[in-house]
Formats: sequence, structure tokens, C-alpha cells
Amino acid sequence: MSVRLTVQKSGAAARPTVETSDYFRASISGDGLIDTTESESANRFFAAHPEFKDFAAGLVGSGRDLVRFVWIDNDKRWFAVRIELDVTASGERRSNLIVKSIDSPFGLTLRELDVLTLIAGGLSNQDIAACLETSQRTVTTHNERILVKLGQVSRTGAATLATDLGLLRLPTPGGGRNLMPLTAGLVDSRMALPRDTVRSFVATSLDRRPILIGTPLSTQGLASADAYEMLNGARLAVDEINRRGGVGGRRIELKIAECDVGDEVDVVRAVKSLIDAEVDAITSGYSCAEESVQDVLADYGAPYLHCATMEAMVDRVRQDRHRLRNVFQLCPSDVNYGPRFIQFLSELEKSRKWIPHSRRVVVIQPRWSRMDIGFMTLERMARKAGFKIDLLEDLPFRNIDWNGVMDKLHLSDPAAIFLAYYFPEENISFLQHFLSRPANALVYTLYGPSIPAYRQQLGHSAEGVIWATTTGLYSDQLAMGFAERYERMHGQKPGHSHAGLAYDRVNILATAWTRANNPRAFDRVIPEIRSVIHRGVNGAYFFDNVGQCAQSYPDTSGDPSISQAHLIYQIQNGEQRILSPAPYGQSAFVLPPWLRRKSLGR
Repeated sequence: MSVRLTVQKSGAAARPTVETSDYFRASISGDGLIDTTESESANRFFAAHPEFKDFAAGLVGSGRDLVRFVWIDNDKRWFAVRIELDVTASGERRSNLIVKSIDSPFGLTLRELDVLTLIAGGLSNQDIAACLETSQRTVTTHNERILVKLGQVSRTGAATLATDLGLLRLPTPGGGRNLMPLTAGLVDSRMALPRDTVRSFVATSLDRRPILIGTPLSTQGLASADAYEMLNGARLAVDEINRRGGVGGRRIELKIAECDVGDEVDVVRAVKSLIDAEVDAITSGYSCAEESVQDVLADYGAPYLHCATMEAMVDRVRQDRHRLRNVFQLCPSDVNYGPRFIQFLSELEKSRKWIPHSRRVVVIQPRWSRMDIGFMTLERMARKAGFKIDLLEDLPFRNIDWNGVMDKLHLSDPAAIFLAYYFPEENISFLQHFLSRPANALVYTLYGPSIPAYRQQLGHSAEGVIWATTTGLYSDQLAMGFAERYERMHGQKPGHSHAGLAYDRVNILATAWTRANNPRAFDRVIPEIRSVIHRGVNGAYFFDNVGQCAQSYPDTSGDPSISQAHLIYQIQNGEQRILSPAPYGQSAFVLPPWLRRKSLGR
């Protein structure tokens, strides 16, 4: 027969009263010997649960005389425990134990007992969420239910009642330090964990809730080819980490939220669905909703690793660093693109590998939320180099009238064209229209050709195109190994930007989670992301700066060991070849086919 704790209402608050029941008694001497002469059932119970000796020893070491708490066995049975120190006539110190089987007091669930225990320890909702590896929203819900069940109006009232009635669970969720200096906390912190318990924990740790990485992706619409690059790179990293035993014995899983990256409302909806799923981190590429997404995730608190490539978003972090402390941009910003373009043209002209037929350059910049290629700096550098800039910017970000653009290009007669645009779909359409009536100009674009679909759709037509990315796949041994493993897993080679970036950011998170020792402890994970220098397949990541943004070599950092190279590629003989910067360059620039034909008078 077990002890029942029933609730009798007296005034506003309820109190449990004990009905009659059997219980287990024992005395433990200073040398750890257990005396259970009272009953054979007590003998069997304490022999099966040697941890009570450790609880008793913990009380002796705490300097206190009495502790009461709730203990739950492996079969989820609840027990009220009382341990009191006593001194025999001969002066020997003994611990007297009473362990009673009970129903859950006040109808509390096991998780509510955990939350109540940590409330009594003075922990905030955020700290409790970290200890229990859940969300603050879930903890808040438990809080509300606990107050109702205990008939209390405040956390302080609930904590006082829990301490008074011994409604504190041992072992304490998160460790005895969470209840110190309460007696139960002192007892727990001095308790030696039995070896069998340690082995059991290690054996079952892989069955714990997986660590979730949430990712909003557009796998069906705009930039879908890019989305699969990100997804496949992340899947490779997750597979490799899980094969090594996961993070602290826990598996990592990806949770994908489908959305249209060009629709702000849809992107925010997708992100909120990931928050509702209580993911442990969110990673993303780019979208038109970046500002709104940052605001939503600032409230959630989980690490947010994005690749929006926007200085405007980095500046938001600089201006509101505390609120946006969980926001990291994994690639250097867009403001580096314009100046690097002019610098590259000047280098080509100086080397005599390219002789411009005019001093005009056209910049084509379709509208994209908060994008800034550093145009003012580009214009200033162009004037110094003797170039005049024509800007075409009144263009939508999709379904562009490229025929109309070509008319304006030929009127301008530029020596170089800078297509400041990311999406591969419009990049492909631009080149198709351009080659139907080519201008006497270099074509330099951003990022879009990194996607394998660019060369697959254009074939030999892509020959000679120059493109740049502030984060790209290196050509070293580390990157080549990644590319081989990616191809084995997915049956195709990776692109030259976001596949590697997605792979790297999963590994960055895994390192931070390992060092913090708790993925839900967001305030411990975030400093680890800031402090670690990670050398990935796309270069080095170091976020210990006010904007929490990756640095660009050579644009913002002269140290390639803590930055990512701003890579300039040219498609040569069907291959992506790095032209710049040193020491990453593989090939020399060659004139594109349409310029070679013009130089031969065709």
C-alpha cells in the first residue's frame, strides 16, 4: 500500500495531508552501512537503490540536519523522502531515512515538478528552459499551470510552498548547483552519481530529443536550385556529425520550412513555424524579409546564422547589439562588391590583359530589399580610375524586361557590365539576351553562376563570364575533400558558394553546442559562436566584432586566417576557375569569346 497525498482546501491555498500507508525506513551509519531490520521489503528497496546512501552522505557533508525532497524511480513512481541526522548514545552519527510512495502532490506532472524545483532555486524562465532543454514559451505555460494547481498568485509563493513541503526533485534538473544554497541543493551537489546511473545515461543519451536546426527554404519557387545547394550541404554536415556520435550523444536533425523568399509574409510565417517547433537554432540563406526575421528571432533568443550578405542587416546588429546578440551573418557584406569590381577592372587594365574600348561602365541593379553594393564607393573609385558609371536600377527583382535593358546597354556602349544581382534565374536570362546581340563589354556578375544550374542551362554560352562572391568554395585540400563527399552523397558536384557555406554553419553550431554543453542554453551558446575561429571549406569564420559578421579578405581584413576571401571566378573551358585574390587564384584571365570575336573583326 502506498502513501496518498490528498488536497484539502483551507482558505485560498491548498495543503496536502497524508493518509495511512506503508513506507520504507532505514538508518545509515557514518561508514555507509544500511540498517533495515524493520522489514524485508525495506531491505530489498534500499538494496535496489543505493543512491540513498549518497543522499545521506550529501546531507552529512552539507552541514544541515534535515532534508525533504521528492525522488522518482525509473518506472516513474513518486516517493517522498525525509532524511534526518541523529547521534546515538555512543556518539555515532547516523542518517535516518523515511521513503514513502506517493501520488503526485497537487496533481503535478513530472515536468511541472522539474519547473517548480527550479523556480524554488530562483532560476529565471530562460535558465529553466536551458536546464530542461525546452523553450521559454513552454516553461511559461508550465508556470501558469503550477500556480493554478498550488493556489498561488506568484512564483515566490510557489517557491516558498515547494520548499516548505519538500516538493523539490532530487537529483535536481541541471545539477544541485541550481538549488544552492537550499539544503536540497547542498545535498544534491555533494551526491556521488552511481556508476550504473552514469552508464545508463550514456547508453540512453542517443535516444534523447534530437537537436533541431530550422531552415526556411524556397525549394519550389524563386532560387530553388540555390535552396537545394544549402539543403544538401547541411545534410552532409549533419550526417557526418551524427556518424561521429552527434553532439554530446544527441543526434542533429534538420527541420525545413518551405517558403517563398520573395514574399515577406510567407518568410515570416515559415520562421514562426520553426519557433513553434522549438528548434535550437535557425539558419537561412537570404530573403526579402530579413529585417522582420531578425526582430522575430531576437525575441526567441536561439542562434540565428544567416547569409543575407547585407551591410544594412549587420548595421542593425551594431546599433542594437544586446537585443540582436543572437544574429550572425556568416558571409561578408554586399558593400564589398562594388569597390572590388572597380579594383578588378583596374588590375586587368594595368596588366594589359584587357584594353577597354571606352571609359563607360554600366551597373545593372534590380530592386532587392536593403541591398547596397557600396555604390558610392564604387563611383568614387571609378572616377579616380577614369571610368564613368551608368546605373540601371529601376528594375523588378524578377521577370525583368531584358530586351529593354539590352537597348539601353547598346546606347551606352560600355567597356564592362556589372550585373549586381544574385538570383541564378535572372542571371541566366540576362546572359541569353546579351549573347543574342553582345556588346563590346566584359560581363561581371554576382554569385548566380555559383549554382550548377547556371552552367547546366547555358552550356558553352557561359564561357568567359566573370563573377564574384564574398563567400565561395576554396580550391584547397579541405574544399576538395568536401566536394568529393558531397558528390558521393548527392550524386552531383556542389556549387561554389552556398553548399559549402551551409556545411560550414552546421559545423559552427555543433562546435558551439559542444562547448556550451547544452543547445538550449542560448546565452551560453551565443558567446561560443562569437569566440571560436572556424576554418571551413569556404574560408575562416570569426564573429568577434560589433556587427557579428564574417570578415572579407582583402576588403575588410588583411588576415586570411580569420576571414573569407572575396573570390572572383571566370568560367573557362566549362570549369569555374578562381582569378583573384592571391594566393587563391588558379588561373589567369582570358578574353570572353564574344570579345575575342570582336577583336578579330567578326
